Amino acid sequence: MKRAIVLAGGGAKGSYQFGFWKAIRELGIDFQIVTGSSVGALNGALMASGLYDSGLEMWNTITTSDIVATSPSQISQMMDTEGIVASLKGIFGDLTESAVNVKMDPFPLDSLIKKYLNEKTLRESPIDFGLMVSEYPNMKMHPVKLSEIPYGMLSDYLLASSTVYPSMEPKEIAGKKYVDGGYSDNFPINLALDMGAEDIIGVNLRSSGIEAKYETDYPVRVIRCWFDLGPTMEFVPDIAKRNLALGYNDTMRSFGKFDGCAYTFQKGEGEKMQSAFEKYCVDMLIKCGAVSLSEKSEYFRSLAVKGFCEKRKHRLGLMHRDLAVLCAETAAEIYCVDPTPIYTSESFGSSILKAAAPYEENEQNPMAAIFSSAKPLNYKLAQLSPLDKKDTVAYMSGLWLELINSANPNRDLRTLCRYMPQEFFASLYISFLKMQGE
Repeated sequence: MKRAIVLAGGGAKGSYQFGFWKAIRELGIDFQIVTGSSVGALNGALMASGLYDSGLEMWNTITTSDIVATSPSQISQMMDTEGIVASLKGIFGDLTESAVNVKMDPFPLDSLIKKYLNEKTLRESPIDFGLMVSEYPNMKMHPVKLSEIPYGMLSDYLLASSTVYPSMEPKEIAGKKYVDGGYSDNFPINLALDMGAEDIIGVNLRSSGIEAKYETDYPVRVIRCWFDLGPTMEFVPDIAKRNLALGYNDTMRSFGKFDGCAYTFQKGEGEKMQSAFEKYCVDMLIKCGAVSLSEKSEYFRSLAVKGFCEKRKHRLGLMHRDLAVLCAETAAEIYCVDPTPIYTSESFGSSILKAAAPYEENEQNPMAAIFSSAKPLNYKLAQLSPLDKKDTVAYMSGLWLELINSANPNRDLRTLCRYMPQEFFASLYISFLKMQGE
């Protein structure tokens, strides 16, 4: 069986793919094919060459000036800038403005490739390598296998795969011009299949770009990050270090070595969290009127949980197992808890409470002012969207604590369950943490 690694483009986000590589090295996962587009092509060439330490050094020290030299672009004087921006939106996202208004010289990237990548080593590797470029000006995809690249021209094709037009001039090779692979296929799974892949592990950077559709009966596992990996063209060692940790954690979770959905927990902690939280969760959902008594045995299939599930893009059939983790992770995300450590349930709960404390102690919570007024409910709900989610969750967690000693359902909570499901369940988990601490 031939296994392929497929690496998407995404500029500075590419450091995430080295965290993935670290994980599969530890897991002992081998591969026979690597394909990539743009930065995925560069990382892929390093992977196919086995140059892990060299690539790690690159990502630990790389800065934007190591990739491109920039200067003000004259393109706005020659072309309809607004029209260009509109046409590029959805392809390069956060890179669109700089692609139009900044001129980039890829000479530093050429030097970087030659410093860290050895073409002879790649060609002698038993691992097959392929990359994606886009033909210019028709933007037609142009897959290229290493065996099709003349010796000495590898860096030319890697540069072509990363040429962000119009800020960079199209790369000319053998009389033809090429630009970034993201213009035609930023995630070249089809290329891997054409090279004989029978099992695929893809690393998608959630970067803007065109992804070609593919059809296959072979297994395809795609690893991607829930969190923002940062700007496409901001190469900063601290961001790279964070993304490396996220890539490692996400990969280890994907292969069942850690627990969690977006954050990462030691094995067994997810079940522990669910077991501790479940009874409290069910009782409080019934008490506030979000779940009926008839739904108690399958509360995780209720409309309340379904709404939360949809917001978190999670499978409803797994909510009986993952609800506690998702509630905790939502609270952590709202309060910007660091996603890079590997947590226990206790350390995660402590981190959430610490991050939430300044908002819990705020006596002038803007949401409290809204809900204490005699205005109609529709008016109150209309005032919520501009509020900071941190204030919203802090106010709602207080409502849960009040509900514990109340004989009547809280109508505000029941309404907020429908309109703000993420804040609703995040605040429920925070109230649970506070009850545990008493």
